[in-house]
Amino acid sequence: MSALATKHNAINLSQGFPEFSPNPELIALVHQAMRNGFNQYSPMAGQLSLREVLADRQNTWGRAFGIDPVNHITIVPGATAGLFAVFQALVLPGDEVILFDPSYDSYAPSIILAGGIPVRLSINSDGTYPFDRLKQSLSNKTKMVVVNTPHNPLGIVFKKEDWQQLSDVLAHSKALVLSDEVYEHMVFDDATHTSVLQIPSLAQRAIVVSSFGKTFHATGWKLGYITANEELTQEIRKVYQFLAFAANTPMQVAAAEFLVAHPQYESSVSKIMQEKRDVFAGAMTGSGFKLLPCEGAYFQMADYSAISTMKDTDFAVYLTENLGVAAIPVSAFYQQPQENQYWLRFCFAKNDDTLLKSAELLCRL
Repeated sequence: MSALATKHNAINLSQGFPEFSPNPELIALVHQAMRNGFNQYSPMAGQLSLREVLADRQNTWGRAFGIDPVNHITIVPGATAGLFAVFQALVLPGDEVILFDPSYDSYAPSIILAGGIPVRLSINSDGTYPFDRLKQSLSNKTKMVVVNTPHNPLGIVFKKEDWQQLSDVLAHSKALVLSDEVYEHMVFDDATHTSVLQIPSLAQRAIVVSSFGKTFHATGWKLGYITANEELTQEIRKVYQFLAFAANTPMQVAAAEFLVAHPQYESSVSKIMQEKRDVFAGAMTGSGFKLLPCEGAYFQMADYSAISTMKDTDFAVYLTENLGVAAIPVSAFYQQPQENQYWLRFCFAKNDDTLLKSAELLCRL
């Protein structure tokens, strides 16, 4: 869709990346790190200064076990690389991995490449998770359950009571829990992000993947991290050392210094993104689109059934070519797309004038 947007000079609300730049102080710190000679390989697990900052933050946020920067945190070149390393390290041929659709498009191919078998369960139409179907799907082949919170593309947040339900379902299972929390610092209104690492009954069997690219509005820096207990971390690092070995050094050095200087930075991210959501939603008032609730992340789901019953893939192309606004068809996140579901995903991590112009065009339908 990004390529199609470029071809037709359309506004690109499809691919999930911010239009605005990171904090200028953060950029200056990257330049300073480069000038100071931090241009060679980092240690495989990442710069210790950054891992120490992260451990301090995570422990302050109330993790169920004390996070040790040496043995529990691994810095990786982007969350997608982190996810890949996790799947390759922990999923063996014939293992089943349960995904909740709609799900991020890198999960299933990475599982299959590891020899695993994706088992896809659709999230309920009301945004709740299908815990009954999950219980029925568990077997002695179930190696892992994957949760994404805040969710891409639905924008729903996995609440503490959801984690407790998951814990109850997995009580007699040895399945691991992989929690994709790359949008953890983008929660809105009354929603609160709860990490799986805050749940005592799940924390020791959990792996969390996080993203600096999302939090710093710098997706092109490809910087993320994995948090897990020591045993799981050792296995993940066995793969990671031959996948990329290390993430980029100056960005790590700068990230550590920036976070120390701005202890409340993460809370500002939610404020910025909530304002963006509200600008876009307000400008879409009166359009033919019905906007679904958005509790977190930076995507707005929109039901276009009052406008058209074209397939979402066709309608997304139509909007790009004829209206000049690109979005993502949500069926791309499913193995079995839902019948009579007419949803598109719009990324609102854009400048206000871009959001207002997009909404103006979309309101013409």
